[in-house]
Amino acid sequence: MGNLNLVFTMHKQNGECNPDTLYEIIEIISPEIIFEELSLANFDEAYNAKTLITLETTAIKKYLKSNNIKNFPVDTYDLPDHYYDNLDHMFSELLYSSIFQESNELRYLLEKQSSFIRSGGFAFLNSDKNTEIFEGMDILKEKLLKKINNEKLYNIAKLEKEVIRKRENEILNTIYNYSEKHTYKQALLFIGSGHRKTIMDKIEKRKKKEENKVNWIFSLP
Repeated sequence: MGNLNLVFTMHKQNGECNPDTLYEIIEIISPEIIFEELSLANFDEAYNAKTLITLETTAIKKYLKSNNIKNFPVDTYDLPDHYYDNLDHMFSELLYSSIFQESNELRYLLEKQSSFIRSGGFAFLNSDKNTEIFEGMDILKEKLLKKINNEKLYNIAKLEKEVIRKRENEILNTIYNYSEKHTYKQALLFIGSGHRKTIMDKIEKRKKKEENKVNWIFSLP
């Protein structure tokens, strides 16, 4: 049973959260395989067409130059049409509904989180403090949805929760299936820090129901 290091990230550089620091984390872990939070299409754009650049892909490409390892996408659940466009619309409505105090509070939390990321980097992204901020934003989001009382926004929010659940299940199923068929000493999964609470909860539940096929490592090296 190999170690699978779970590292929570963000996709854009912000201060101490940058490709060079992430590359150092990869070097310390020295994985034989990296599982990436990318769809099949985005993986192709990042590594073949080279039209997609993220913080993670920049660090991984640097590591691949001198290390012959495997990396492949695991975020392969098919998204509904116009999914991200609808999310952008919903968050715009929530953030800029100026008649509601909760909109101001939500913007404040986002700015506070960005500041913590800038100074704390991956240590902050992998912390309970970051998870608490996300939980606070979720509470404000629910309050705003009730106050705005717009059926379209309700439906987008409901779909978002459903898609996140299915995406995380797909990611874990892919990793567990791979781990059943292949051996490795060290592997690495990069995933956005917004998934920290939900995906760790799912992993703990799977540990209780299934044989220990994967030894998850939740702490940064």
